[in-house]
Amino acid sequence: MTRPSRWRPALIALLAGPEIAILTDKVQKAFDAEQRAQERLRSFVADASHELRTPLATLHGWIDLYVQGGLRDPDQLDHAMERMQAEVGRMQLLVDELSLLAHLDAARPLDRGPVDVVALAGEVVDDARIVSADRTITLRGAAKAVVDGDGPRIQQVLRNLVGNAAQHTPPGTPVTVTVSTEDEEVVVTVRDEGDGIAREHLPHVFERLYRADASRGRDSGGSSGLGLAIVEAIVTAHGGTAGVTSTPGQGTTVRVTFPVDSPT
Repeated sequence: MTRPSRWRPALIALLAGPEIAILTDKVQKAFDAEQRAQERLRSFVADASHELRTPLATLHGWIDLYVQGGLRDPDQLDHAMERMQAEVGRMQLLVDELSLLAHLDAARPLDRGPVDVVALAGEVVDDARIVSADRTITLRGAAKAVVDGDGPRIQQVLRNLVGNAAQHTPPGTPVTVTVSTEDEEVVVTVRDEGDGIAREHLPHVFERLYRADASRGRDSGGSSGLGLAIVEAIVTAHGGTAGVTSTPGQGTTVRVTFPVDSPT
């Protein structure tokens, strides 16, 4: 289909009146939105392919070394198997998270019901204290905060936020989770006292496969780069908002909101 030229809406407005001009303008915007969506999809597929290329190359390298007889020593072979298992795990995580994002992009219905966000946050914090025993992780705020939402998905948001704060701050850095209610919304903030995020990176932290610090990529055992993108997608599916503020040297705060009632 040929895309309408930019000058056509104005010409039609002169020839056919304001109603046709409004309709044509809407069609033009729809074409523009479709083009942006296609460009995002192409970029996303290219980035995902790039992310999978390195673990696949690593697996191929270890297998090739084995075939050539370079892993005759049992200890070397055990090490190779451990490395390959780690790479397979990273690929599985990436594929699972891409699948979840595709599910959310398709706007499939959430499994909604009454959910106490404070209770979910308590479970996440309890687990995080075990995993990150070197740091203080505190839960504050309301005693109860119920929303109409998808419990497992909301808990995934909380796990991603707390895990992200723990992963991207030095050992021992405190993390504080606060749950409160404001104007028919439940607000969750996760604050760390780490090094913060540089200003130029802040607009991109919710982008898919974006890493503010390349050194925390796959090669150093870092995240997939999809954690905050999943947070934003789940929060948006609930009709809420997600945002981040950060000051270098003082820490980072991620704030998400969930409406108490499901959006109509």
